[in-house]
Amino acid sequence: MRFSGDRGEHKILEDKTLEQRLRVFWVLIIIIILIICGRLWELQIRRGGHYANLAEGNRMRRIRVMPTRGVIYSRDGKELVRSRPAFTVALVPGGIPQNAEGVLEYLSEILCLTSEELQAAINKGRQNLYEPVRIARDVDLSTVVAIEENRMKLPGVFIEEEWVRDYLYPSFASHLIGYLGIISEQELQQLGSGYASSDLVGKTGLEAIYEQELRGVLGSVMVEVNALSRPVQTVSYVEPIPGYSLILTLDRELQQAAREAFIAHTDTLREEGAPPFKGIVIALNPKTGEILALVSMPDYDPGRLLDARQRNSYYKSLVNNPDLPLFNRAIQGQYGPGSAFKPFIAVAMLEEKVVTPDQVFNATGTSEYGIRDWVITQGLAPFGPIKLVDALAVSSNHYFAEFGKQVGIDRLSTWLRKFGFGSPTEMIGVTQEASGLVPDREWKRQRYAGYPTYEQAWYPVDTEQISIGQGFVTVTPVQLAAAYSAIANRGVIYQPTVVKQIIDPEGEIVFEHTPTVKTTMDVAESTWNAVIQGMEAVITHPRGTARRAFEDFPIRTAGKTGSYEIPGQEGHGLFAAFAPVEDPELVVVVIVEHGTGGASSAAPIARMVFDAYFGLNRQE
Repeated sequence: MRFSGDRGEHKILEDKTLEQRLRVFWVLIIIIILIICGRLWELQIRRGGHYANLAEGNRMRRIRVMPTRGVIYSRDGKELVRSRPAFTVALVPGGIPQNAEGVLEYLSEILCLTSEELQAAINKGRQNLYEPVRIARDVDLSTVVAIEENRMKLPGVFIEEEWVRDYLYPSFASHLIGYLGIISEQELQQLGSGYASSDLVGKTGLEAIYEQELRGVLGSVMVEVNALSRPVQTVSYVEPIPGYSLILTLDRELQQAAREAFIAHTDTLREEGAPPFKGIVIALNPKTGEILALVSMPDYDPGRLLDARQRNSYYKSLVNNPDLPLFNRAIQGQYGPGSAFKPFIAVAMLEEKVVTPDQVFNATGTSEYGIRDWVITQGLAPFGPIKLVDALAVSSNHYFAEFGKQVGIDRLSTWLRKFGFGSPTEMIGVTQEASGLVPDREWKRQRYAGYPTYEQAWYPVDTEQISIGQGFVTVTPVQLAAAYSAIANRGVIYQPTVVKQIIDPEGEIVFEHTPTVKTTMDVAESTWNAVIQGMEAVITHPRGTARRAFEDFPIRTAGKTGSYEIPGQEGHGLFAAFAPVEDPELVVVVIVEHGTGGASSAAPIARMVFDAYFGLNRQE
């Protein structure tokens, strides 16, 4: 009986143990189920939207479709800059697997980019893992083939078609037109959500000023992608809207002729092994203010700044070039005007009645404060008795120093500002226009505020220097062109412009420049007659300083040569003129840096520009 009882107790104990184990088992099952349910709730309910978006982003991609950037035309409707279709290598950062050094190394080799350049481009796109980053634009067919043949080795990399900028005439008005570059972080914030980190935007010139108009409106395409992040099916498509087009005031043939004339003539002045000359050529229609040609030398090729293989090295070479090829000398350069300033001084002298056109002055060659005529510095006889017309023709420093001093700096500076000197011309189509400098007593007092009082005072010798275009005064080339148009128009100055029209994608004119009078000067007709007669004599007088350059030129022309002295260096050569005198159509300004005399360096270039404009074939 005890034995049977022991067995019963043992069985009861076993049953209790089994029951306890089952309870533990079911508790574990319940805990596991709760964990799974909790995790499912976490994934599907709490963060379901997030993971749904990730899954959708991994399968569906919205790719922006870039619009065709607007065309830039010359005044006669000829294309200067356009857009053309090309192949672009794009990369989706989220489609590249981790530890993908081999992928990037292989892609660098195909694109001929350094690993640093490639990684920098990818990093810019990391803000959106599934937004394509454009690595290399306008790649050749061999690159396309290499990428397509190695799809399995390049997950996340694909080829797309994109519009790229096509500069039809390398270096043509490059400072005016400008160039495109990869958008910066600051530009990305300024331009808004319609731009991405690998987009090209206008950096300088018209490309930058009219970025919004030229760019157009983005389109988009929704595509389904495979495991390699390559499009396999288009789901939807929104057509982009092309950008507006610009019609410039530039005359294509005259612009090219002006550039070629500058290079051709300055090459004849250049010593063997010496660097090319720097300078500007401006041609302006005085009746409208339209810029027909604007050359700043040296210039650059904006197309090379779009080539991924040479963009960085080329840009560095431009930035490090001491000749500053990115600097627009025509609107930002500030030059001493030399004797090209004398026609404006003549207007002030006549209007202030310190001299008359027929008054005879004995030019002995040296002024009261030491200003000397060029004939004296060359050991020649002084000019002797001369009138205003003779003084302009032979460019007598003594004459203008004497009567400019009698006008005085107070009245002289007022007249110079009436011609537009000392402030920007507000030219349409440019930015960062320099102001130049019209000095006066207050300016000198402030400029030398930290110096002794006698250094701050304005002296008659300062006025003599200003009266011959030397000393403190500086002008920009476009200011000089606008001021010469005032003489050509007998007192009317039009606002300069390089933009003639803006055209929308349907061909409708949304902007058309109307000639705008900026200044009308109150000057006696007799004053204009006397000054213009003297400027004609510069070309026709037996001793006129531009006589040789304009020998046998059949059209009546009025102009003035100039040389600005630079201590220890060759001076700048200047020449400005307009023609025909009786009905002016063209103002031309030429400056050759360190070209010495304006008669020998600048005037011959202007003659070539006039020849090109009037269709004359000069026989050498």
